[in-house]
Amino acid sequence: MTATPTQLWSAFQAVESDKVKGNGGSQLADLVMLVRHALIPALTLVPYREELRIRYAAWLQERNAEQTFTPEQREWLDRMAEHIANSLSIEPDDFEMGWFAQHGSIGKAHALFGAQLPQLLAEMNERLVA
Repeated sequence: MTATPTQLWSAFQAVESDKVKGNGGSQLADLVMLVRHALIPALTLVPYREELRIRYAAWLQERNAEQTFTPEQREWLDRMAEHIANSLSIEPDDFEMGWFAQHGSIGKAHALFGAQLPQLLAEMNERLVA
């Protein structure tokens, strides 16, 4: 019998309720969290999306986002973080599909962030995925 990630999450929740927060397993990225917990049982099992939100909020605070970025740039950063939550990373090619494509693609991203874009992508991938 093969277990789905959602079933695995529920099993951990039943056996280690003090080490499991939230309902996870529905997204492919939650597999990362299941494997991490299996390898390091002392770690609390938290849905990947929730963990990413916490890291993203900390990153925004460190970058002093309120003063550093315009509202439009913040919207793009929020969408980039959301993309990472679903895909585990963001690359320049990702700007050619979905929400990004509908809002100007890579050209708009370059217009908003300029030469800072490659470093921003690398930094977000490093800090949010960790």
